[in-house]
Amino acid sequence: MKSWLGLARSMVATTVLAVSVAPVALLAQPTRTVNPNAPRLVVGTLRSNDKKLSVNASEELRSRLSADIPFRLLTVLSSSDYKQVVEQSGYPYDEALSSGDLASLAKLLRTDEFMEGTVEKTATGWVVNAQLVLTRDLTLTQPLPPADGDKLSRVASVLSKNVQDARKQMDFEKKCIMQGREGKPNDAIATARLGVAAYPQATLVRLCELQVRVGNKQAPDSIINIATEILKIDPKSKVALTSAAQAYKDKGDQDRSTAMLVQLLATDPTNTRLVDDVVNALAASGKSDMAKPIIAQAIKDNPGDVRLMKLGFLIYLAAKDSKNGTALGEEMVKIDTSLADTTYFSKMIGAYDGDSAFAKGAELAARGVAKFPTNIAILSALGSEQRKTGQLQQAIATFRKILAIEPKAPNIRMVIARAYDEMLQPDSTLVVLREAKAAGEDAQAVGGYALTIGNRLFKDGQTAFSKAQTGKSVDDYKNAIDVNGKVLPWVIFADSTLTAADSKNTAGFLMAVSSFNIALSAVQWAQMEAPKQVAGKPMPPAPKSCELAKVAQDKIMISQMNVARGGKVSPQAVGQLMGVIPQIMSGADQMVKVYCH
Repeated sequence: MKSWLGLARSMVATTVLAVSVAPVALLAQPTRTVNPNAPRLVVGTLRSNDKKLSVNASEELRSRLSADIPFRLLTVLSSSDYKQVVEQSGYPYDEALSSGDLASLAKLLRTDEFMEGTVEKTATGWVVNAQLVLTRDLTLTQPLPPADGDKLSRVASVLSKNVQDARKQMDFEKKCIMQGREGKPNDAIATARLGVAAYPQATLVRLCELQVRVGNKQAPDSIINIATEILKIDPKSKVALTSAAQAYKDKGDQDRSTAMLVQLLATDPTNTRLVDDVVNALAASGKSDMAKPIIAQAIKDNPGDVRLMKLGFLIYLAAKDSKNGTALGEEMVKIDTSLADTTYFSKMIGAYDGDSAFAKGAELAARGVAKFPTNIAILSALGSEQRKTGQLQQAIATFRKILAIEPKAPNIRMVIARAYDEMLQPDSTLVVLREAKAAGEDAQAVGGYALTIGNRLFKDGQTAFSKAQTGKSVDDYKNAIDVNGKVLPWVIFADSTLTAADSKNTAGFLMAVSSFNIALSAVQWAQMEAPKQVAGKPMPPAPKSCELAKVAQDKIMISQMNVARGGKVSPQAVGQLMGVIPQIMSGADQMVKVYCH
């Protein structure tokens, strides 16, 4: 639709007409005296699917208002004058103007009020729903009671009576505004109450009272009370909804505040600034799901508006709607590539990740790294997605890039260690954990991970030791020594790194048991390797037995030094070990003397 602001550039005819409206009316009614100080009203063409009905009802209403209300009280722009103005401005006379265009027309014609509404055919006649609006502010509205009848003339008569009743508040409204501007809030509120007494359904004087209370920063409850009065009469009052939303927020009632904002948005869903306010408020209150239909409708009504798309993108993701959020995000950056910033990539990757779409997350992260090659957050996201898709070697390379950029980047070495662990490369895992410790990473975290791996290996060691005690073969003893031997580097490192006493004691206990398993297995194997004694002759040296005896001697010493630390971990096992360790230690010492002479 055309805009009055644009059309007003054809000012000559329109301005002349605006200046000459009063004389035209005077010629049309030569017997009536015009009051130049009287308020002026323009009635817009009523909305209807039937253009003829729109024209007939509007003209009937203008005529009836002019006939019923003396010129000294109100000047109503005639149908002929209205027709001339709108047609010279490029509008069809038989179509209703938008509220904004009608407000611009009213200002151009220097009228104080304008009237708009709808007319509909009913089973018994017609009905008109209309409202008065103050020209100075489009949000200052007075809904009128519905007017119906079996003839348009009767409908117009009822509506004229409704207008006259509603206008009983006008003088009080003007006085209230003046007193408010003069800094007399109590007087202004009292005047507004008089206006309500004159017309109980009044919204205009109540709006004045509301604005006075808001302007003087009165208590939220007082603002809420008057706003509620207005909303009972006019549920779509933007001023009342806005004020109530803020008052509830000031009061700390975020839920009611949000409800007011949602109701406000319903009055003007194409207002993108209002969409912003409402959706952000919903998101801030953790009600992103409520914001989804609002932003979806706004995007539908404003196709290609990337600002709304970005807001919708954030709302969908906040509501855990990854499917719609990522789809909107991809569409958004196609329109405006500048929106593909680091935040966009981080949120999109997170959304794909949350939806277990790791391959898509990795693909997007790779695009992000290509655009921001030194951004640690995106590199980290890429490495994480590579890990989740089984690209462990690529993930390690990505994390190494982070360390090349920022050697002190926290937790990166730990992630690399986990990747090596997942690749079943224990030597590389322990090397990286040692690097993490040297780099000053969280000692408890580093030692804790080493302890986790040590505990995993310890279970294998226990199984191998049990099998050796059953099978009693060289291969079983050798396996028990080897498997338990793999535990020690991990628990020794863990013990030297951990800071929590309980964790350190667990490491000590695992060290004691694994060392005992090695010592006993070595003693048993050494006895098998020793040559049989020849009667009356000393045994010859036994190299293998000597080697095993020394292993047993060394490991049983480690077990003795650490076993007591496991008292709180496994008191029963510790009690058993303490009774056996001295015997194994004595046996190992004796075997060293015999086999290593």
